[in-house]
Amino acid sequence: MMQHLFALLALALVFPGAAHAQQDTAKCATVTVSRATEADVPALVADAECFSKAMVSAASSQALRLKKARELTEPAGSAEEPDDPHAGHEMPPAPEAAWVPSPSLDGGAALLAEFPVERGLRPAWGSGAIPGPYTANEGAFRFTCGGEGALIPDDPLVYPGQPGKSHLHLFFGADGVDADTTMATLAKTTSSTCNYGDKVLNRSAYWMPAMLDDQGFARRPDWIAVYYKRAKATSPQCTPGSSNFMGTCVALPNQIRFVYGWDQTKPDDPGKGMSWYCTAGTGKHFTNLDDVFASGCTAGSTLVADISFPNCWDGKHLDAPDHRSHVSFGGYGSWGYYRCPTTHPYVIPQTENKYAWTVTADMIGARTDGTKYSRVRLSSDHMKANAKPGETLHGDYMEQWVGAAKAMWHAGCIDKGLDCSGGDLGNSLQLIGASQPKYGWAQPEPRVAMAEHP
Repeated sequence: MMQHLFALLALALVFPGAAHAQQDTAKCATVTVSRATEADVPALVADAECFSKAMVSAASSQALRLKKARELTEPAGSAEEPDDPHAGHEMPPAPEAAWVPSPSLDGGAALLAEFPVERGLRPAWGSGAIPGPYTANEGAFRFTCGGEGALIPDDPLVYPGQPGKSHLHLFFGADGVDADTTMATLAKTTSSTCNYGDKVLNRSAYWMPAMLDDQGFARRPDWIAVYYKRAKATSPQCTPGSSNFMGTCVALPNQIRFVYGWDQTKPDDPGKGMSWYCTAGTGKHFTNLDDVFASGCTAGSTLVADISFPNCWDGKHLDAPDHRSHVSFGGYGSWGYYRCPTTHPYVIPQTENKYAWTVTADMIGARTDGTKYSRVRLSSDHMKANAKPGETLHGDYMEQWVGAAKAMWHAGCIDKGLDCSGGDLGNSLQLIGASQPKYGWAQPEPRVAMAEHP
């Protein structure tokens, strides 16, 4: 029980208001986000998603003004930002992918374990307790992953079978993922950084661009929190004919995969569902790391990258040529409530990943005028011209849960609207090794020397 309380306390400190992470974007209605200016920010700041989108427009002109001001006030060659030793890696065009049809609304065939599923479970928090409600109409299933996964320039979705062709990624979840990973190889996973032990029920793969510093090191996060959230089965959002029916609510399809956040095929578009924030300073959400550190993020605090994936599905495909078009975010439109588009009428549990780093002094730079900037960036930032550090945040996902285990958390946590954390399945059982990293809450190897990417 003490371990449970410690985990909840840590999450509460890092993610204030985590129980209400699903934002009400109806607050955006008074502002046209794509045309937002700095004067609009106070009206948007209460809503993280709206704020992060609006800041893209507000910050773009501000960034140009700051850049010009530095050029006029600082002598040539005096800028403190060092060159990025990892920049300049030219990636080939991604191979043409194809639509992957879904056999049914369940997705592909459910994965069967090679052992009795109960052997990968234990009584929830040692007592078999059932969690309370998450919100009035929504359920959440959450767990914590370690940040010790592979750091390799592979991407089994975008560059399948082409090792070394991608920017550097940090992988977590299923161990051994690389460019040759497929749904079939994931099904044979025997270890995971999200489900420690030898009876792995979550064999899914997750990855993001690696965080790099200006000294040739990759920065591992302390831990990653993974959420799956959706309206509960009896909510109006899942009830056809209700005044705020969102769409047909279904479980997470077997073997679905997708990429979301910043899109390298549309590099100048703002990333959807992504933001950065810090436990020190203003606590606001930003689209880039320069703004986070300028807002007062200090050494010893926690820096968080937050990626929310779409929650609407077309019901027809498990993957798309761009790894995005088969899923979509909903919207408010003229009808005034959040619902899925008619092209993607099925509501699936929304995946959200939160990556947490302990901030160190060498992650923060200072200019001659005293303003702070980021000395860390993402391995994908060089793919966008004039990108600010962290502006290309995105994430990848390949689903491969043992079907019986997924059915448990979906029925126990999502459909019933419960507040499940640490791998609690909402049915008095809990995944073994899903409540915290095996090394504890502090990353034992936060800096990993990386050779310059060819």
